[in-house]
This record gives sequence, structure tokens and C-alpha cells, in this order.
Amino acid sequence: MSKFSQSTSQSALPAMRDDQLAIAEAIERSWRRCMVKGVDEQAPAHDQIITAQELTQRLEKNRLLLAHAEPEMLTLSEQIAHTRSLVILTDNEGVILRTMGEGVAQGDVRASLLPGASWSEEHRGTNAIGTALVERAPISVQGAEHFMAYHHSLSCSAVPIFAANNQLVATLDVSNDLNQPQQHTLALVKMAAQMVENRLFHAMVEGDIGVHFHARPEFIGTLWEGLALFDDTGLLRAINRSGQFQFGLPLDEDVLASRPVKFDDIFDESWLAFKQRGLGADLLFPLRLRNGAPLFARASARASSRKPAMTQPRESAASLELLDSGDPQLKLAITQVKQVLNREIPVLVLGETGAGKELFSRAIHDASTRRERPFIAVNCAALPEGLIEAELFGYEEGAYTGAKRKGNLGKIQQADGGTLFLDEIGDMPLSLQARLLRVLQERSVTPLGSSKSIPVNFMLISATNQKLKDKVASGEFRSDLYYRINGLTVQLPALRQRKDLQRLISLILQVEQATNSDIDTEVMALFARHPWPGNVRQLHNVLRTAVALADGALIGLQHLTQDFLDELYIDATVEPLAAPMLMTLKAQSDEAIRLAMQQQAGNISAVARQLGMSRNTLYRRLKALNLS
Repeated sequence: MSKFSQSTSQSALPAMRDDQLAIAEAIERSWRRCMVKGVDEQAPAHDQIITAQELTQRLEKNRLLLAHAEPEMLTLSEQIAHTRSLVILTDNEGVILRTMGEGVAQGDVRASLLPGASWSEEHRGTNAIGTALVERAPISVQGAEHFMAYHHSLSCSAVPIFAANNQLVATLDVSNDLNQPQQHTLALVKMAAQMVENRLFHAMVEGDIGVHFHARPEFIGTLWEGLALFDDTGLLRAINRSGQFQFGLPLDEDVLASRPVKFDDIFDESWLAFKQRGLGADLLFPLRLRNGAPLFARASARASSRKPAMTQPRESAASLELLDSGDPQLKLAITQVKQVLNREIPVLVLGETGAGKELFSRAIHDASTRRERPFIAVNCAALPEGLIEAELFGYEEGAYTGAKRKGNLGKIQQADGGTLFLDEIGDMPLSLQARLLRVLQERSVTPLGSSKSIPVNFMLISATNQKLKDKVASGEFRSDLYYRINGLTVQLPALRQRKDLQRLISLILQVEQATNSDIDTEVMALFARHPWPGNVRQLHNVLRTAVALADGALIGLQHLTQDFLDELYIDATVEPLAAPMLMTLKAQSDEAIRLAMQQQAGNISAVARQLGMSRNTLYRRLKALNLS
């Protein structure tokens, strides 16, 4: 303890940035807590792992959290690919629920990073997950800052996740080897955690009218806007953390329960006058807090308060309109979809991986009369063959070993009244294709272990990156099912084929709350000539990472990842006009490789980790540089 205290002595702290100072102080507080509680720093790493039954119970308890966190975990994992990092989600007690990514350790330490392991301070001492839970704040814990000796090989960054009204529900963490530190990891984890929080807020809270506000108008409609939900009488029901920060008040559940807060208590305007402004998504107006602080705001009716109206389909179609950013092929797809909307015609969406098939399908759902009902997505390629049948059709109690005691509602039943989206349908096993065909023909589903057919009514949207006609010809896909799902086929263009790249980049920056971010002209020229094998998903990840790395500065070449640049060098389709710029990039990259080889004394694995590229790519580059 004395060594740690010396390393964070007050004489050293003033040289740190404010965020570094806060983290150093939090780690020192954590060490003191561990010493007081008598935490054993030599306790075995495999201790404090709950049973499989207990883990199943926690997973069931946190189903909503997992549903909204997993998409952001996947995005975060893609952003830090090739860094040997692990993305970890825990519950509010620090028990790991889900992990994504490559392994960061072996042996006992590896076992402690699996689902079911507890990372509370009480069990693991000072660590990013447990300390973030206690401090209720983001934190990075590096090497020997960990209390347990066998964690000194880890570098970890964790951010607490809060649900509505400051309820602490989870942490999101990225852990990797200490000898491969990632400078901006904590910033990326913060962004992902904010995305999860916003998803949870919208899914969990109730309220008739939403007030979206921020001191800067360009931040309204972004992840960083304040959002307060009121009932029809003007009583505050919930407020997100950004809103609490702007109010300067911790309006958590206890405060709202003990002292009702009304609209007039917060804003310098009556509730009646506010409602008379109208509930228009595009209507932005000035508003003042009771203390006189100026804000900009807009109001919106929540789904629970909307009444059916003939005009709603036209208003909801804005989501499809938003996707129409100027590309002729995409515009044709949108036009065709609008013509068959609400006519019970199944839609088959074709496109390469990452082209935006699920986003497009969600927009179809949002533009339909079914938009108030569920949108249920099933990735046919992500589920094992033994589970996909139970996932799709559901099952009765005792249908098979390991089935839930009360059975389970299948995805098809969950989609009743709404939309069923079957992604990667080309990977559906033949045996299930026959059952799905029967459901589509009879408009009813029979759960596993049951003899009772249940009527269902849903809009069907399927998607694939494969050529289904070829699979039909080879006998891998049923021809009768193909013609059943193929009412309208729309083809989404690959990103390299699109004519609206600049507009698309602007939209993504708007989504990432980075409308003030500028991109260097050299980078824009590089974007225009990149092959984009990962399509729109890759563009989104590249921009999201670049925004975090640039931290408000002009986005330049130094903010692009090495693997992204390598795709330019090895792709033969890059236009000749890009050659001068590529030579500049290649010279910079070559110098980085030479420097890394010197720093790592020729250790190929260490150089690959430092540069964030695969070893195969590094070998090719070394051979070209005559350094092999």
C-alpha cells in the first residue's frame, strides 16, 4: 500500500490532467477500501465464479439489458478488432454476463474473464469493473494498479451503465494485455456505454410527452440531448442523465418518489403554454430554466400517447426518407418498397455484408402501419442448428432437456402484429425451411412439444448476402420457400458503388453527435477510393473511431486505423488517381513499421500488436520492405 500511495502522492498529482487526477484518486480510494476489508491479493483467480444455474438466472433477469447492450458490444468489438481485447458486460454486482472478442490471457486469469466470474471489489480488489461500480464513474486500471498480483498483466477500462433515473444496472469493460495498451480505449467504451444507456432509457420509461433539450441546438436529436418525460398533466416521470446534468439536479427514483416534480418547477413556462406550442419533431424553439438559463427544445408525443390516425403512415415514412441520401439505386429500392407498403407483400432485401440490410428493414417497419408493434430480428446464421428451431417456433414446458420451466415464446409469436425480420435466411437449415414454409402458408405456428396451432399475423422481411437462386439450383434452399419470401426483391448497393458518400458521411457524423467535426480533404479523397469491403458498417466504425481519436480536432490520416489503410495497399481495384496519395500514406506506414521493428527488437507478434495489424499482413509488408 505504501508503494502505491507514493506513486500517487500529491506532489505528483498536479502534473496530471483533471481526468487522470480523478482516476488516480479513485484507485487510491479503492486500495484503501481493499486494505480495510482485508481483501487477499493472493486469492486464486478461479475463485468467485458462480454456478451455471446462477448464471442462467442472472442472464434471465438481465434480458432487457443484454438485448440493448449486445449490438453496441458488437460495434465496439469491431472497432478494436486485432488488438487482442475482450469486451465485457457485467451486471450491477460485477458478475460477467457476456464477453466478445479475442482472449487476453491464459490459464487462471483467462478463467476469471469468463461469464459467471465476479469482478466486484470485494472479490477481486481494485479493478476497472468493481471500482467503476463503487465510484459510479468511468475508470482505467493498468498493470500494478490492480490489487490482485495476478491481474498485473491486464489493462482494463470500464464505464458504469445507468438505466432511467440513475439506476446502476451494469458496467461495460474492455480488457487487454498490458503490453498492448490502447490509448483511446476508455473514450470508445464511454461512447458505447452512452449508446446502451439511451437504448435502455427509451425501452424502460413511460411518459406521454417528451421534452428534448440542450443549450446548443445542434445537439438536439443526438445521444447527448437531455430528455425529460412528462405525463399529460405535466408531472415529471423520468429524465435521462444528460438532462439531470443540465438541470444540475440528481433526479433519481427516490427524489421523484418523495417529491413530485412538475414542468413548471423546472422551466420558466406553464405546462399549458408549452403544450400549445405543438408536438412537432422538426419544431425547435427557445426555452428557459427557472434560473434563467437559456435552452433550445422540441416536444414529441410518446408512442403510448399516440392515437391511430390516417396521417401517421406518412409521418413515419420519414425514416425511409432519411435513408434516401442521393444514391439512385437506393432511391429506387425505397420507391419500390413504398409502393407495396401495407399490402402484405413479403420483401427480400439483398446486399453485401454491412450494406445496411437490417437498418433498411427497420425503416420499412417504421414506415408501415405495424410500427407500434414489435420488430423481431432473427439472425439465421448466428444460432446453432439445434437452437434456431426453438428460437423461431418456441416450445412448451418440458419440450426438451434444459427447456425453461414455463416454456418459451418463439420469435414468430413475438412478431405477431408486427414485423418478423429473418436475416441471413440463406443459412437456414433445410429442415427448418419446411416448417417456416408451413407457417407462412397457414399463418399459424405450433411450438415444440405442443399440438396446438396458434394464429399469427406479421409482415415478413428477409435478407441475405447470398445468391438464393444458386442455392435453389444446388438444392440447398427450397424453391417453394424462395418464391414465398420473394414478393418484392430490393438490392442495396455496396458502398463502393454508391454516389452519395459525402452525404452519407454527414448523416453518420450527425448520428455520432459530431456535426462540428471536419474531415481533411486528403482523407475524403481516400474515402472516395477505398474498396470498403465492410460497406456502410465499416464506414460507420471508421468514422466513429476517428471522431474519438481526433477528440474535436480535424480528422486526418493519423486518426485512421492501420488495417483500414492496409486495405488500400492490397486492393487491386483502387483507381490510379489515388496513387500519389497512397504513396504518401505508404511512406508514413512503412516508417511506422520500421520504427516498431526497432522498438520491439524484431518480435513479429509484438510489432503486429503495436501496429494493430494481423501477422500475415505484417509479413507481406516486411517482405516488400526487404525486412523479412
